[in-house]
Amino acid sequence: MQAKSILSVVALTTLIAGSPFAAGCKTTAEASVTEESVEAVPVAIEDPLTEEHDGGSVGWDFAPDGTVKAIVKAPDGKPIDKDVSGTLTWKGPNGDAQAPLALDAKTGLLVATGPKLEADLTEVKYNIIVAGKPWNGTLHLPSGGTKVIVEGARKAEKRPIPPGKTGPNGGVIQVVGDDTIEVVADKASGQVRVYVLDADLKPVPVGDRKIKLGFVGQGSELVVLTPGPGGLYCVGKVAAKVNPVKLTVVVAHPTHADVVLVGYRPGVHVIVGSSAPALNVVVATTWNVDVRVKTTPGVVVVHDDDDDDDDGRPVHIHVHGKHKHHKHGHAHGHWK
Repeated sequence: MQAKSILSVVALTTLIAGSPFAAGCKTTAEASVTEESVEAVPVAIEDPLTEEHDGGSVGWDFAPDGTVKAIVKAPDGKPIDKDVSGTLTWKGPNGDAQAPLALDAKTGLLVATGPKLEADLTEVKYNIIVAGKPWNGTLHLPSGGTKVIVEGARKAEKRPIPPGKTGPNGGVIQVVGDDTIEVVADKASGQVRVYVLDADLKPVPVGDRKIKLGFVGQGSELVVLTPGPGGLYCVGKVAAKVNPVKLTVVVAHPTHADVVLVGYRPGVHVIVGSSAPALNVVVATTWNVDVRVKTTPGVVVVHDDDDDDDDGRPVHIHVHGKHKHHKHGHAHGHWK
């Protein structure tokens, strides 16, 4: 059997050598394919994070090593591979880093190389010019890149939150890894809290979790939260006291970190710009801390923000002694 196979190969080689297809000759089809005639064939990006603009969409793939690929599409879904360029800006503790987005003629993708994604969340701004029109946006990216955000959304899909359901404090509910959280901010003060919820959507101790938020709305900002009183929530402050259109959450445990883009589902475009829907995060709460000294001698009025059951009502504290900070003074609570 082996001898027959070898003979067959030899015979085939001989026939080719003596035929018009021998080395140095080309078929008509082969002759017509040259390097100049090969056009870009758009390459699909696996699991892109896609943002939709008024004039089309851009699908992103940010890798941990800093390499970037993006596919720009028209509203009809067809790739745009002509008259398109852009710039990326990475925000970092030591200043900004920029890189151009250049069109790869072979793949039809915009490509760039920037700093490695090393922080829990890195803010990256983009400016893409499509036929002279700008598409601007902001991404908050974990160290694992865009794929981590898509993976987080897939995991969250397995435990869906009922549509329109809000948290016990009126904020937005989101599944993050194995946790369910509520994100809520005070309309007056800008204080933002994240509560960890149990199966009945009741707050439980935060424990050793560390939480960071990336807000995108009228502007963009990163907010690092710290443990609140009693460890029942994490707390921080946002400068913009308006509902964001995008909110990225990192919940870090001692062994791993989970990341989500609130409300995002794999395969669904994230709408950005003026038509983007806002997330129900900023609400009127009773957390606005206000301490005022009344003209009545020895009376301090405290608006307490740590007790969610007091409805923000002021407490009159009678301090015995000439100084408000007198250590042996005690309080008599009088509710208005």
